[in-house]
Amino acid sequence: MTLYPDHRYDDHGQLRPPLWFWPIALLLTRAVWLFLMAGATRQGGSELLALLYPERWSLYLSLLTDLPALLALLACGGTFASPDGWRARLRRLSPQLLIVSALGGLAMQIHALMSLGWQFSWLNALVLIASLWSLWYLLRSRQLREYAADKPHGPDA
Repeated sequence: MTLYPDHRYDDHGQLRPPLWFWPIALLLTRAVWLFLMAGATRQGGSELLALLYPERWSLYLSLLTDLPALLALLACGGTFASPDGWRARLRRLSPQLLIVSALGGLAMQIHALMSLGWQFSWLNALVLIASLWSLWYLLRSRQLREYAADKPHGPDA
């Protein structure tokens, strides 16, 4: 008997990440995706980055705060092949990595709002609400903790 329905397990018997893991991880790695899209456009990429990140250090700091969430994304699959490998260790740390990334992103947002004089913008408000909800979910999600604690069974099991 399993704790969750069968669709929550992959072909190797490991828990899949909870549904909200994916949108939260994408939200927490938005600077990385924006940087990759700007690099792919070639011509207008630098203007796009300059528009969204007027100070270059804020882009680099955003990329740095996105790094833990990116590592949690990298740890999502393939842990069955090497139960003691780096991906399995990162998987066990994924809730903490996502929380660190969420706190870093939240600190960056608050700093940006303070530098703007707390002027209201719908985009800033929605991102702030999504970040606060994400942090709440990461702190409270039992499914995420159980996903991280699920041990790989190895290729022979």
